[in-house]
Amino acid sequence: MLRLARFIVAGEWLWLLLLLPAVLFPDGWRGLALLPPLGIWLVRWLATRRFKPLTAYDTAVLLLAFMVLVSLYATFDITLSFPKIAGLIFGIFMFYGGVAVAQRHKNGVWYLVAFFLLVGIGMALIGLIGVSWSGPFAFLNRVKGILPIPASIPGTIGGVINPNQMAGVLNWVTPLLLALLIGLWRPLWTQIRYGWLISLSLLGMSLFAPFMLAATLSRGGIASLGISILIMVAIARRWGRWLLVIVIMAAVGLAFHFGVNTLFGGELAEAGREFGMSGRLEIWSRALYGLQDFPFTGMSMNGFRRVVHILYPLFLISPDTDIVHAHNHLLQVGLDLGIPGLIAYLSLWLISVGLLWQSWRQASTPPHRALIVGLSGALVGGWFFGVLDAITLGARPGFLWWILLAMIAGVYQSDLTQR
Repeated sequence: MLRLARFIVAGEWLWLLLLLPAVLFPDGWRGLALLPPLGIWLVRWLATRRFKPLTAYDTAVLLLAFMVLVSLYATFDITLSFPKIAGLIFGIFMFYGGVAVAQRHKNGVWYLVAFFLLVGIGMALIGLIGVSWSGPFAFLNRVKGILPIPASIPGTIGGVINPNQMAGVLNWVTPLLLALLIGLWRPLWTQIRYGWLISLSLLGMSLFAPFMLAATLSRGGIASLGISILIMVAIARRWGRWLLVIVIMAAVGLAFHFGVNTLFGGELAEAGREFGMSGRLEIWSRALYGLQDFPFTGMSMNGFRRVVHILYPLFLISPDTDIVHAHNHLLQVGLDLGIPGLIAYLSLWLISVGLLWQSWRQASTPPHRALIVGLSGALVGGWFFGVLDAITLGARPGFLWWILLAMIAGVYQSDLTQR
């Protein structure tokens, strides 16, 4: 029985990958896909007297999970909230599964990196055929006429992928790609068999990801990538810190001169596009009202999109418009899980910064330093993208954020940074 338990626990990551498609579309019986990971935790406890690997994130994750239970008190439509709840819970399972991979295998962190990048690029490829492209990138719509693909993407609004969601995913993936391309190019070519193939793959993905991000026409997404690149340069090079200061001063000057609305505003009339700055400001004001009215339980996960038009009518946005989220990741978490949930969420970010800082101080080899710089850029890109937009907790691509945290925890805990 002990051998069987160890076998089941050793294959945890494989079981999670097999269950991932079902969790991405949690309708009806597919919600039962959450039971096998819970069973694996129970088996691990029988074999090791631990439900999960130990990490620096444990207290924050426990509070976040507890607030999911508390939010059920405010849930008015479980069919509306359940997909987000399932996505969040499965994301936590993916996080601890990824940490276990990093702890169990010598190159476990690099396995997670490969998975993270391949899935991110895969989502961009799906976006290539699932987004309704506009502007100078409208020619990409011709791809749909060439490939034998379904008329609509299942699980999306109107069968079309929101380009801003894809921009958020690419803000996680692109900084890591760029950092690894620059940091690993020479070691891969000179020290690893078939490393040239990996280098060319990194080069291709590093060209494709920024192009797709630009094609989304997401101003916040493009600006977030620029900020993450500046932060990575500031970490890796001393002169980069002066460059960062100069760019910040220039950005502040431009904002005062032209106005924030000119830089990030502009109402886009096409369906699926984000609101301009004026629309965001109105949404944020309603989100703050919601936090005041539901400070402890929140409005229930995914409930803001329904409640906002009933309790806090908007003037600039039609009541027929589906406001999927609050266009700010901090406000959205507070609306979903209350202020305690927001505190837990903020703690995850702060812990990540601390772990990356400690890992950077201990890193001694160029590949590991490149990895830490890339993870820092991905974290920064995700944070700043969330200032004007959001990939909500429990959203379909949200499990990648949990994999990002697993990589950060794995880099810190492993002996890679000690070499």
